[in-house]
Amino acid sequence: MKIKKNNLGFTLIEALVLLFIFSLITITFYQVISVGTRYIIFSKNRLGAIALANEKMEIARNLKYDDVGIVGGACAGNIPQDEDVTENGRSYRVHTLAAYVDDEFDGTLGGSPNDTAYKDYKLVKITVSWGDSGMDAGSVYLLSRFVPPGLEAATSGDGILSINIFSDQAGGAGVPQATVEITNSDLGFSETRQTDDSGNIMLVGVKESIQRYKIKVSKSDYETVETMLPYPDTLYNPVDVHASVVAGAINIASIAQNKMADLKIITQDYLGNEIPNMDFNLKGGRKLGTKEIYPYDPIYKLDASDQTNSSGEKQYENLSPGPYTFKLADSVSDYKLIGTDPATPFLLLSEQNLDLKVKLADKNTTSALAIIKKADSDVLFSGAKVELSNVSGYKEEVITDDNGTAFFPITEGVLFPAGTYTLKVTAEGYDDYSEDIEISENQLSEKNISMVYNL
Repeated sequence: MKIKKNNLGFTLIEALVLLFIFSLITITFYQVISVGTRYIIFSKNRLGAIALANEKMEIARNLKYDDVGIVGGACAGNIPQDEDVTENGRSYRVHTLAAYVDDEFDGTLGGSPNDTAYKDYKLVKITVSWGDSGMDAGSVYLLSRFVPPGLEAATSGDGILSINIFSDQAGGAGVPQATVEITNSDLGFSETRQTDDSGNIMLVGVKESIQRYKIKVSKSDYETVETMLPYPDTLYNPVDVHASVVAGAINIASIAQNKMADLKIITQDYLGNEIPNMDFNLKGGRKLGTKEIYPYDPIYKLDASDQTNSSGEKQYENLSPGPYTFKLADSVSDYKLIGTDPATPFLLLSEQNLDLKVKLADKNTTSALAIIKKADSDVLFSGAKVELSNVSGYKEEVITDDNGTAFFPITEGVLFPAGTYTLKVTAEGYDDYSEDIEISENQLSEKNISMVYNL
């Protein structure tokens, strides 16, 4: 008898299927172990933070009432405002907030009834955080109220500073959870707070000082705002001046803070073709103040000289919202600014992503540019019909936009020779304008026109 022997094995497809199943099982177990380990570490860090917060609160509870407070704060005391503590190999950040409370139970300062002894009690909040960011970061906090041992008494030389942070954009309201740093170098005062849900913080028991409390406001995705000393300590008249505190009064400081925006500048010809490497100046955004002498020109946060790239673009990110103006740099000699879309000056709004299309004309090309304004003013005329024609049959018309300009030729490839042309401008309520103009070879011919109101 003959015995036939078969050697069986895995095919390539079977091996790949087995490898896929093995990989899937391995990845699943790894993810389960990874997530479980992360939760264990997070719980361990949280328990350590709670223990540390309790320890710091117990230290505060064992202080005399007069010593309960933060070093250099409005509610002054012996507790550091910020500490870095290492516990069981883990680094924690301890932030302590201590504040006087003007409770409504017995009236408030300036209210009805008027409570002149407005330092009713102290509120201490201890926050312990770990990890700067990411999934492993976290924080815990403890709150405690501290009541004076005897009757409250009126104090002299201090007052209440109420700071409101709000957005001045359309539909704006208070900015919640903004970080507010208040400092006064004359008094050695330094305190950091976060605004409440209405965008307010209230500092009770702040020492009297006129225009010396510097306020810095910051928040992710928002512009950073700082107050300035008044002129002449600042070389211009600032909009946001350092806050003042008058003793025995509620002092209010209001600061606008808005979400930032993005802007792309695109330089192109009248047909929309890119023009690279154009030098320009962009000015605007948040108004910081005005110059100290007449005519009190505004000073803005951004005043940049820049250039578009090889694709005719320049991208700006995280700009302050506000009015902006665009102009070509004086070094640009071969091009003329026809206009921008939107027309300059333009308004950049919070959270907006705006493309500013800058239309340029080559000064060395046979072309014509009419600039239409209202008579006896520099106001550019929008909505005027501008017609350019010649005896050879050329005829095109443009309705001016907010730039008040009309550029010819409009159509690519149209016959537009040098010579004599008739320029007509009409607008409802204004006298018609008509004039023969000469257009030179290989040159941009310009014409300024003032429209006279039809009485």
